[in-house]
Amino acid sequence: MQKTSTTNIYRYELRGRILSTAMVAFRKKGIKAVKMDDIANELSISKRTLYEIYTNKEDLLYECVRDHDEMFEKKLKDMVSERESTVIDILACFMKLHIEEASETNPAFYSELVKYPKLIDYINERNERQRSRSRGFMQRGVEEGFFRSDIDYDITNLMVEVFMSHVMEKGLYKRLPLPEIIRNVVMVMLRGFSTEKGLRRIEMLKL
Repeated sequence: MQKTSTTNIYRYELRGRILSTAMVAFRKKGIKAVKMDDIANELSISKRTLYEIYTNKEDLLYECVRDHDEMFEKKLKDMVSERESTVIDILACFMKLHIEEASETNPAFYSELVKYPKLIDYINERNERQRSRSRGFMQRGVEEGFFRSDIDYDITNLMVEVFMSHVMEKGLYKRLPLPEIIRNVVMVMLRGFSTEKGLRRIEMLKL
């Protein structure tokens, strides 16, 4: 019984180490450049052990992205809970985290995600959840007087999605730093749908 419990704890801890190591490698080098052998070698484990936990690279990548998204959400909540946050503050934290991530990530990582069917399904589901949350968030901004009430926010969200898809498909990140692309897109949109009250908050935060 003790042996089984110890084995389970080891496997659980190893799973976490695998996800952490693999995600760092994927983001640094791009997905295609990272082999399962590379991850096993980095962890000083056998490839057989790695495959016993993750049967293929796509399954590993899928778990990496899900785990990373959960950590991102937690980090955002922690940042927001540190202050009395308006919708502008929350968007500022959201933008800051995304820019930090983009500055530490090889753009190839983002462009290669869409080559994996399992990831495509997950990303589509995630985007739909985010759209639903965004509607409520934008409505809150309108009710609090920070966002204009004469804007169709479904259209603005779609515009951002289309633009960022274009950035990745056309490889614009090869000519322009991705963090700067994200910052400029978000700031143009944010200032465009903010009221005078919202703009004052933006200036106060020095965004």
